[in-house]
Amino acid sequence: MATTKQVKYGDIRDKFKKVKYQHLKRIYTKNLSPLPENCIYNKQMFLPNKSKLNICIFNIEDSLKDIDLCYKPEHSRYCSAFCPKKNKERLYNDFINDILDDQVRATKFKDINILFWMMPELSKEVEESRKNLKNNSSFLSKIISFLKKLTNFYQ
Repeated sequence: MATTKQVKYGDIRDKFKKVKYQHLKRIYTKNLSPLPENCIYNKQMFLPNKSKLNICIFNIEDSLKDIDLCYKPEHSRYCSAFCPKKNKERLYNDFINDILDDQVRATKFKDINILFWMMPELSKEVEESRKNLKNNSSFLSKIISFLKKLTNFYQ
């Protein structure tokens, strides 16, 4: 006689927290690591022969004599001007929006899609947490963001 294992909602919630943490860890590592493609000052230019050239536009005035090439991870890893394109808060919000979008979730986050299928209440909980994030956006993060923009402006 075959027995079926009863899955508790608490187990599904715990699994969702673990899977969500793993996805966020991967997203943060990919987008916040000091790589040329993650820096706001790194711009990609296309040459006439269709090749790409990454340059750093930090501190470029009217003259193009001091253009810095920035295409290797070592360049941005030790760069004092490195500034990531997205912060953790924005990456988290993008992630939440992605897992709430059925099509994106079905293609990019199949494991979360299965958990949502097993427990539809999860999507309502995530939607509720997104509303709370929008309503309770941190005053401190706004100040930090403003100060970063201000210091970059005066450099």
